[in-house]
Amino acid sequence: MMAALSDEQLDEIRRQLDQGMTPDAIADYLGRVADLDLMDIETVRTAAYAISRGQTP
Repeated sequence: MMAALSDEQLDEIRRQLDQGMTPDAIADYLGRVADLDLMDIETVRTAAYAISRGQTP
């Protein structure tokens, strides 16, 4: 299970947000390409929303 996202994973989320992807689209995309389980997808989604609001995930 993914306890926390690495700096590299957070940077990838930031890059995708900068390219115009929504937090939901990022979570869905990473869930597919990395074959994540539902909890990990939710971790990505939560982090993406936090980053998109200028918060620290």
